[in-house]
Amino acid sequence: MQDSREIDYFGQRILQIVQPLAATEDRQEMLPLLARSVANNFAADGCWIVQYLSPGVFRVAASACVSHRANSITNQLTNYPLPTAATPMLWRMPLLPDYQVMVVELCAQGQVIGGLVVATKGVEWYEEAKLVLQVVADFIGIGLLERDLQVQADISQIYPKLHYRLTQAVVENQQIDKLFEIAVADMVEGLKLNRGLVLTLKASDTSKQPAAHSETLVAAHLADDSLEISEWDRPLAEPATAPAPALVSPGATKTTTQIQIVTTIDNRKGNLLSQPLPSSFLLEESHFCKTALANAPNPTIFDGNDLGTPTDRLIFQADRLPSMVMIPLMGATSGHRQPKQPVWGWLVLQTNRSRHWHPVELNLLQCQIYQIALARIHRKALKQARNAVANRTSQVQTSLQLQAKLHDVGRKRMEKLRQANELKDEFISTIGHELRTPLTSMSLAIKMLRQVDVDPARREQYLDILDEQCQREIKLVNDLLKFQQFETRQVEYRPQRISLNQFISEQATLVADRWDDSKSLELALYLPQVSPQIDTDADSFNHIVEELLINAGKFALPNTMVEVLLTVEPERIIFQIANLSKPISDEDLPNLFDRFRRGAGITQQAIAGTGLGLSLVKSMVEHIQGTISVTSSIVQPAVAKTSFTIAIPTVLDRH
Repeated sequence: MQDSREIDYFGQRILQIVQPLAATEDRQEMLPLLARSVANNFAADGCWIVQYLSPGVFRVAASACVSHRANSITNQLTNYPLPTAATPMLWRMPLLPDYQVMVVELCAQGQVIGGLVVATKGVEWYEEAKLVLQVVADFIGIGLLERDLQVQADISQIYPKLHYRLTQAVVENQQIDKLFEIAVADMVEGLKLNRGLVLTLKASDTSKQPAAHSETLVAAHLADDSLEISEWDRPLAEPATAPAPALVSPGATKTTTQIQIVTTIDNRKGNLLSQPLPSSFLLEESHFCKTALANAPNPTIFDGNDLGTPTDRLIFQADRLPSMVMIPLMGATSGHRQPKQPVWGWLVLQTNRSRHWHPVELNLLQCQIYQIALARIHRKALKQARNAVANRTSQVQTSLQLQAKLHDVGRKRMEKLRQANELKDEFISTIGHELRTPLTSMSLAIKMLRQVDVDPARREQYLDILDEQCQREIKLVNDLLKFQQFETRQVEYRPQRISLNQFISEQATLVADRWDDSKSLELALYLPQVSPQIDTDADSFNHIVEELLINAGKFALPNTMVEVLLTVEPERIIFQIANLSKPISDEDLPNLFDRFRRGAGITQQAIAGTGLGLSLVKSMVEHIQGTISVTSSIVQPAVAKTSFTIAIPTVLDRH
């Protein structure tokens, strides 16, 4: 039977170890307090409470590093498997043989759930100390199990609320930055944290940007533009250790990666920063971000032992918020055969006290992030589908418009072909009539001349008929030949100087003598006092004047006047022939100079002609570098003044 004093001694030591727990009701604080109390009671450099997750896999659930030397033991704990022993046993660490490391199993409900590690240097472990450590280990095992159950119970209450709020925001089609704001705010509140950030990666060209040399210049080489949602779709960084910077030649483009702060949730009261946070910073300036990038897709936990770079101290405030976890934002994948997705940012959660992040909590955080990643992927796919539909719709619309245009062009061509066939038929009919009529008259005159008893007067009359019809036939053939020459541009331009007053007077008089005497037409010439001289193709100009005068006499109303007007301007000469005739319809007027085209009224009046005259005139006017136009103005009912106006430049283009 043990001495009562020995029992009192054991009881007092155990009570000293567990006594600090009375000062807190927070189960999150229970294990760290126990670890520190054990380290202090056994004058150890450090104490670690390790939790087994699976065979050979464990995590440090709580720790107390009394001296800075204990940090090296922390690093070795993650690299070497712990020995298992039902009773406290001494373990010599391979790289720290001078330390006496005592290891004892933590059990609860008949199962080994972890281990208690106490490291001392130069302190002997007596049997009494081992017994005390064994009792404390049993107490800690129960506390570890109770904390896990409590964490799971807390998560079971928190998760439905977080999941519902985030799902509702996704259904309402909130923007990605709004989803992050909702999720981070709920996580900070639900897990009783102090701060949450969302960081995104963005590639940028900084070849022309100045490098920052101090904490105060962090924002000097940041992008001025705010983050666009579309930028988040760029795969920027593979989950691997960042390569060493390569040498860049002067003036070459250097691509760097910026980290933009998208969402910040901070529930600390009276939190005043010495300087405002920048909108973004460079990846190369952050030790925390580079480490988290190398650890992806796994979360990265920082316990406050490392304050990082000046940029880290400004952005993450590790001196005030020592416990931090960084969850990588990655594309959502399933299955080991899926390719490794690029990291496009991090969810950062921080608290102002030492905190060991439970796997259940990390799973909760990753589920929330996974849901946002799915929303992002779905929206990107929806956007691509909408773009594809819009592009296809645009292509179909363009195709339909093109088909409509082709149909319209085809319809117009068919209409032109129909009109051309009608003109061809009318031309053939007209030419046939124009050729047959003179030949009939000539044939009849020849028959009459063959008679023996024809008197000389009749003979002269028949010869005149033969001559007139022959000239008519020759003119028709010549017009056809000239038209063909102008169509194939085989006419040579031969200018010569002519006096217009004399030329027009002689030509008008000759043509007026050939007008139908039954119409009683008069000719009026309005010529300038000084005859203008012009260099032009005389044959073409002669044909123009003759054809227009013949045309005027043919269509002029009886007992009216045909006017010829010549006007001299500084750079051109205006030649105009006008007569009173029946109005030309608005439909026929624009087509008056088309080949083989004859107005409906002309055809109905059975006026002789082939439809080539005005078309040939237009070709000749253009040949002498002039222009021609026609007007038909109503002067009284059923009477219009028809005017053909020709403008000839006084200075010809020799080219």
